[in-house]
Amino acid sequence: MKKTSAFDFVQLRSAVASGLVEIPQAVAHAMENPLDFPPIGRALVPGDRVAIAVHESLIQAGPLVESIIDWLLKHEVLVDVHLVVVLAHGQETLKSSIESWLANNHPLGDQNQEPVCRVVCHDPDERQGLEYIAASEQGEAIYLQRELVEADFVIPVYRWLEPEDPRGHDPFVVLPAFADRATIHRRAKAWIGNRSGRSSSKASKEGVKDSGWLAGIQFVIGALANQEGQIACLFSGTPEGVDRACQQSIGSSVRQNNCGDQAFDLVVVQLVDESQIPSWSQVASAAHGAERWLTPAGRIVVVANKLQEVSSGVGALASDEPDEDLQQMLLNSTLEDAFAAAVLRGIQSRRSVYVQSQVDSEVLESLGFASIRNPNELERLMQSAVRVGVLEY
Repeated sequence: MKKTSAFDFVQLRSAVASGLVEIPQAVAHAMENPLDFPPIGRALVPGDRVAIAVHESLIQAGPLVESIIDWLLKHEVLVDVHLVVVLAHGQETLKSSIESWLANNHPLGDQNQEPVCRVVCHDPDERQGLEYIAASEQGEAIYLQRELVEADFVIPVYRWLEPEDPRGHDPFVVLPAFADRATIHRRAKAWIGNRSGRSSSKASKEGVKDSGWLAGIQFVIGALANQEGQIACLFSGTPEGVDRACQQSIGSSVRQNNCGDQAFDLVVVQLVDESQIPSWSQVASAAHGAERWLTPAGRIVVVANKLQEVSSGVGALASDEPDEDLQQMLLNSTLEDAFAAAVLRGIQSRRSVYVQSQVDSEVLESLGFASIRNPNELERLMQSAVRVGVLEY
């Protein structure tokens, strides 16, 4: 967020880095220079099935995935490699965009030929598209997207987020994003329970890591976003190596004022990815990230200017049910953005949350949010606060 001339605020640390890469060149460098892993050309053999698992957090997903496909198909060593791109649930628009790009850039010479690359969207409720990989310590089955289990080599691609982010994941990236509905529900309940002090996450984290290893995930690509929502830097290599490199880059590149132990009575969070319409999952995670900076009576503003609609899960926030009952209902449902809505209800029970968007003000207020209709209203709200922090997400 840019500083206005009339108001001084404190820029807070977030998972946003400085810098900007040219995506094709960055992909080539990452593929040829992975961290703690041999170059991809030495890791694959002719005829391998390669799955590119695209996490929903990824920024500039289309250009980045297309550059990865280009690099793999044009690399002389990688002969007869079969590609499939596995997108997160609900990414049909991105699927159509990549398929259109493939038709224009890698057309088939013969109608009877197999496509050089298939694109599928994960569906956590389609049992035929899932395959068992492990059981939790409680004996509960964990299923993973079948294309990822059956591939010879999986390349998860994601945007690095803070470890406590609701949209976060294990170092292997694919869980819970590409799991079955029951596994997704268990993870959501564990996350909510951990924030409420009702459970311990150590065992569940170890189980997830073991499952990622059993799924054969040895290599990932991690991206960091800059203040414009573009890719600041790109790393590839082992899951642990990429996670470590991203954390180190955030620590060395983020500009952070010395705030000491002082908290803020208003934190404004701006979603940096302007390339697509924001999701309620992003709004929930942004609000969660702001909470750690606030006084007990502090308020949150999430700036999501392109947000236009209310999903079914978020719509359930209009319920008069007690907070915990509503959260449990959401966590057991298949409503869109149910987990995001459960996270938001927990935050609403503790403090005021403002949203600046294109959603009608009366609708937002019925869901328990305060509405900000334009930048002038936000400016006045900031001017009325004693200490304001600004966070980019």
